[in-house]
Amino acid sequence: MQIGRETFSPGVQRKVVLAAIETRSFQRAEKVLEVVGEVDISGRHVGRIAQAAGTSLHKQQQARVAAHQARELPVEVKNVPELAVVEMDGGRIHTRAAEQGPGTHHPAWKETKNALFMRMKSPTHADDPCPELPDSLQNRNRIRTLVLEMSGSADGVEPVDDEEPVLDSGRHYAGPQRLLRTCLSSLEEVHSFGRSMAAEAHRKGFYQSSRQAFVADGMKCNWTVWKRHFPTFTPIVDFLHAVSYAYRAAVAVSGDEDFGWGLCLEWTRALWQGRVGDVLEELTEWLLSQPQVDDHLDADDPREIVRTAATYLTNNRSRMNYPAYRREGLPVTSSLMESLIKEINWRVKGTEKLWNNPAGATGILALKAAALSDDDRLESLFQ
Repeated sequence: MQIGRETFSPGVQRKVVLAAIETRSFQRAEKVLEVVGEVDISGRHVGRIAQAAGTSLHKQQQARVAAHQARELPVEVKNVPELAVVEMDGGRIHTRAAEQGPGTHHPAWKETKNALFMRMKSPTHADDPCPELPDSLQNRNRIRTLVLEMSGSADGVEPVDDEEPVLDSGRHYAGPQRLLRTCLSSLEEVHSFGRSMAAEAHRKGFYQSSRQAFVADGMKCNWTVWKRHFPTFTPIVDFLHAVSYAYRAAVAVSGDEDFGWGLCLEWTRALWQGRVGDVLEELTEWLLSQPQVDDHLDADDPREIVRTAATYLTNNRSRMNYPAYRREGLPVTSSLMESLIKEINWRVKGTEKLWNNPAGATGILALKAAALSDDDRLESLFQ
């Protein structure tokens, strides 16, 4: 870091950077620093110092990637993880062109790449520890809101009126327990980000773990990264994404959400039990009973919704053996990844937030990822 050293000590710079990433804006950080930190600094200067810190973190990550490619990156942990889990997903950040004069130039929403690395622990089992669908996955309001969140349209969703009490049969499922996490977030293209992920996994000893899992949704780019950098990891498609496709298809087939919920439950139970073929058979039979399906259907056409669900399940079937994953003590959802993205978005996402592309966006993503990681990346900047 170069900006501000002539004015602020490392201790004060640490306060400035923490305020910059733990508040919603550099202007809010200015006020917090004045009142709580007793630091007199403008929001603009907060941004410059944060930018320098984020740039430094990004350069460190690039250096680790280069060392890993040269087989010179050391493993930094003494104890091999009992269970090593890597999760991957995309996010969104609003950017603008830099150095274009006054005003906002070329605003655009860009996709972020995000990765979560977790040391976890869990028992293994001779038999499936939860063969029946847990109560939480039979809650209509929860599933409906989940589906809308995944499509980015959950704001303002009203709960479904349901006179029946929430199911409480005592059937619950607890996945592996997280012990430590580190994460990465970047605007890098997927192949470059995959190399960054491999370097992070190597230095944390993940490749030496006896149990390894890679969890993501069904996007092709995720599985390209898995195949290239994590082929020894058990590939697992997030169960909740599979449920979202089943939900939409069930509503499309039934023509109504009320009628569709019962069918959604049947298909969700089948997916939970690894009976993907049963769901595919029903989807295919329904499609064959419909008028000729061409290649130009509207996205909201029931035939297109069902065809999309069938394609998703077909493409990801080999990564949906959930009973086996539960026996092996592996995660079956990427819910912790979804939570991480929400934490990142809290700082970086908003229509009123526009980050210079690429430097501003790269810096804030690197900073927020470091702040959410259980390692010393952030603290090392001020030593």
